[in-house]
Amino acid sequence: MHFQALTLVALATVAVAAPQRLPSHSKRTVSGPVINQDFADPALILPNGSGSWYSYSTSSSHGNVPYATSANFGTWTVHGDALPDSGSWVDSGNSGIWAPDVRQVGGGYVMYYTGFSASEINHCIGVATSSVPQGPFTPQANPLICDSGSGGVIDASGFQDVGGARYVLWKVDGNSQGKSTPIMIQPVGSDGYTLQGSATQLITNGQYDGGVTEAPSLVYWNGFYYLFFSSNNYNTLYYDVSYATSKSVTGPFTKSTKPLLLSGDCGTAGPGGATVINVNNNYVNAVFHSDINGKDASGGRAMWEIPSLSLSNGVASMSC
Repeated sequence: MHFQALTLVALATVAVAAPQRLPSHSKRTVSGPVINQDFADPALILPNGSGSWYSYSTSSSHGNVPYATSANFGTWTVHGDALPDSGSWVDSGNSGIWAPDVRQVGGGYVMYYTGFSASEINHCIGVATSSVPQGPFTPQANPLICDSGSGGVIDASGFQDVGGARYVLWKVDGNSQGKSTPIMIQPVGSDGYTLQGSATQLITNGQYDGGVTEAPSLVYWNGFYYLFFSSNNYNTLYYDVSYATSKSVTGPFTKSTKPLLLSGDCGTAGPGGATVINVNNNYVNAVFHSDINGKDASGGRAMWEIPSLSLSNGVASMSC
């Protein structure tokens, strides 16, 4: 999920350091690249459940939060910057915005995003609002969540439960300090960003996650909560799209023994940063990124899509 470059590690070394869950050899439905330029960690919404799709990405040469639209969930056009002002709390010397997520809340839109806080000297989660999906979004004066003692926080996403209750999810960026990387969830008010109650841990990194769980995206379908996430180092071909399931929004969640997407599946390379949405309880669509150069994130990450992802009895599946 990260925007900065990392020192590359030889795949032979990584293969020893990062054990994997069992790969799946089943076919899957994947299409891409549908945006064949740097458009990492894509968010996805369909305003009012019809019309044009909107997607938003991590910072690139196109702005803090570039956005794209599609009338058919197939052909996409990249536009300008949906968040030209990321807020005064974001460090001007380290201003890259990571992994935005946008949700329709009432008559407007709420964007969650990750920025580096000058005062915290760490990553925090910010919130911005707009009356229209293309923005410009207006940032709140202060970040929503910071947890510098645990390594900072990144990769926020929103979720609306059956019955209307709203939540925000995020990753504790513990791997920046050699710590664990739990995925957290906390209730928010009807505005989509006023924190309520306390946070609950849903999952954390385990034996097969390569030291990382991140990029949470939660969706409800037919009695199950599916928590999609990525594991392993984002800058390697071990990055993936995995998932865990539960019968309760706050868990406990059980990780699938098979990642949904691994490098090589359907022509992808380092797939990750997925956003999965339930569209009017009729179908489930998803977007994610894949390395453009086929080996790491240094060449940018293109957007790919998954139309009509199959979710059935706690199992997610696709075909190429």
